[in-house]
Amino acid sequence: MASRRGPDNSARVAISGNLNLRNWANVFHVQFTTSSSISQADLDAWTTSFANQWKTSFLPVVNNSVNPTLAKSTLYTPGGGVLQSTSAMTGSGSGGTGVSANAMSPLISWLSTVYWRGGKPRTYLPGAINADIQNGSENINAYITTLRTAATGFRTAINALTQGTITSTVLGMVSFQTGGVARTPAVFYAFTGAQVHQRLGTQRRRMGKWEN
Repeated sequence: MASRRGPDNSARVAISGNLNLRNWANVFHVQFTTSSSISQADLDAWTTSFANQWKTSFLPVVNNSVNPTLAKSTLYTPGGGVLQSTSAMTGSGSGGTGVSANAMSPLISWLSTVYWRGGKPRTYLPGAINADIQNGSENINAYITTLRTAATGFRTAINALTQGTITSTVLGMVSFQTGGVARTPAVFYAFTGAQVHQRLGTQRRRMGKWEN
C-alpha cells in the first residue's frame, strides 16, 4: 500500500511488469466523481479498464521485451478508508528491438496548471526502442510525435472512464506537501496535456541492485 494518502475518492494506480528479467513500474493518480460509495466490483472493473488502456496506448511505443504483469489500484475512500483492486495483465511491447540498457526510458512530461521549480510529473515508460534513438541519447523526431500522440490518447481515454458508481475519472497528480510541510489533505491537480522532449529519460533502478 502507498505510504501517503491521496484526497478522498482519488486512487493511486500502479502498472508493473518486467523488462529483460528486471522489474519496472509506472504510477498514476486519478480523481473520481461518484454517485455513491464506490463498490469493490466497480473498482475491479475500472482497474481492468485502466490496465487495458495502458496496454492499448503504450505497448505499441515500447520495445518487444516489455511485459506488463499487474495493475493495482488503491482507492482512498471518505472517512479514512482504503479499497484495493488488482488486475492481472498480459501482452508484450510491439515497437521493435530494444536497446541493451534497461535504464534508457521513453519519457512523458505531463502538463498541468501548476508548476514547482525542479519538479514535474513524469512517466518513465519501460523499454526504449533502438531504431527510435539517435546520438545515443535522443529520440528521433518521428518518435517524439508518436509518443506524444500515445500519451495524449491515454489521457483522453482515462478521462472518459466510468464504471457504475464511478461517474467520472480525471488523470492527474497529487501534491502531498508544500513548503516542506505536509498537506492535510493532499491536493489533486488534473493533467492538461502531455509533452515529449528530445532527450531520453533514464531510470537507474531498472538496472537492478548493485552487486559487491
